[in-house]
Amino acid sequence: MAEPQQAGREAEEDEEAEVARAAAPAKRKAGWWPLQSSYENILNAIIRPPRAEYKVDHMGPKSFLFAGHKFQRHDLQVQNPQGHLLECSWWKPKEPRLISPEPLPCVVCLHGNSSCRLEALQHVRLVLMRGITLFAFDFAGCGQSEGDYITLGYHERDDVQEVIKYLRETGEVSTIALWGRSMGAATALLHGHRDPSIAALILDSPFASLEMVVRELIARMPIRCKLGFMVNAAMGMVRRSVKKRRLANGDW
Repeated sequence: MAEPQQAGREAEEDEEAEVARAAAPAKRKAGWWPLQSSYENILNAIIRPPRAEYKVDHMGPKSFLFAGHKFQRHDLQVQNPQGHLLECSWWKPKEPRLISPEPLPCVVCLHGNSSCRLEALQHVRLVLMRGITLFAFDFAGCGQSEGDYITLGYHERDDVQEVIKYLRETGEVSTIALWGRSMGAATALLHGHRDPSIAALILDSPFASLEMVVRELIARMPIRCKLGFMVNAAMGMVRRSVKKRRLANGDW
């Protein structure tokens, strides 16, 4: 008799084989992508989208003058619960006491899918001119941070938790707000739900669920009419495949 774990693996292999068999006639009739290939594309879009590549020089000058005050960018690393080092940047006054005798508020920028902390550059002046510091980082598996896969907010909220812990331990911040876009917005919601100390959430295009993301990805693919009847069944396969690959990578 097969062990439960072995039986589970065999079931997964049978499902993947069934997907491959279903792909063959579709390819012959319409010349569309094989179903198996599209399934892999969906998985990669969810857990391994293209990684944003950039150089630290793209972050701009480390010291600059703005609104009559000197500011500087500190680059640092924060380790997340999975042991991955997150590459971070913190823009703040060179002499904060000249702006306020008390610790300053901080906005933490959370980037979107396939992006990185460069997103924060568009907010630097807007935030600094209001006497607020700005913190940005690459989620694990994104930009220059360690890690191979993302989870569209599920584990990214733990990245945020560690960043907030670091900021509070410095004693240099008062209130903290989260400014997130897409995956970053979903992450802000997931963390904000469990952290009542967050002063504000700025949410740009968050998504409601993984199922919504998968359905939108399927809708963009040329074989969507062939996949439509399989969406509900495919959701379970996607969940298992995502978990299987992350487990193999040691992220869970």
